[in-house]
Amino acid sequence: MPFSITKANSRERFAEVLINLSYIESIEPDGEAPSHVKIQRGLYYVHLYSALEKVVNETIEQTILLIKSNNIKNKHYMTAFNVISLNSKMQGFKSCGYKDYFYKSAEVFESIDSENKFEISNTIFSQNLQNIWFKTIQDTIKSFGAESIEVDPKVRFTVDEIVNKRNAVAHGRETPIIVGERYRCAVLRSKTQEIQLVADLFIATFEAYIQGYDYLRDEHKEEYKQA
Repeated sequence: MPFSITKANSRERFAEVLINLSYIESIEPDGEAPSHVKIQRGLYYVHLYSALEKVVNETIEQTILLIKSNNIKNKHYMTAFNVISLNSKMQGFKSCGYKDYFYKSAEVFESIDSENKFEISNTIFSQNLQNIWFKTIQDTIKSFGAESIEVDPKVRFTVDEIVNKRNAVAHGRETPIIVGERYRCAVLRSKTQEIQLVADLFIATFEAYIQGYDYLRDEHKEEYKQA
């Protein structure tokens, strides 16, 4: 399976997260939590978010590696995938001066139906995937032309909440004791399950995308399946 290692890494990371949560549960009293428990609950957001971010980045890198391994002519890609396959061309267009505007524009459009096989960086999304809000997840999927994931609005809120609280702690806007004073471990466990669901769906989306050769035009899929 093309994503077996990615799945195994995800399970391992979330297992570590749950070990951490179990420890916090073991020191959490029934009544008002002391400061050291609140601190641990606040820091837990950083740990949980890091697992999600790593899964998303590893999945994208593996997806690009698998696509690159097929040595594909650019004109064989589905139209939406040009966002990725021609990224270097578009970056050149973005940074060009006025004098090169039309030349760089023509270069991008001519490349769409090119016989050339353009290099795609494995880390093309790395800068965009350092704060993974739910919209970031959906935008990343859309960039590949893949089907977006469908989850309950509550889960979407949880993803954004985890990112926001992680940033608050990691960037010093709030202290761990403040962030960790609101929710008990039972609630954190529920939120962890929701984050793990999103991670699993994200991997599954790209696994189906790769297995279906959905980055290719329909008329070229068999050609690469038989290669």
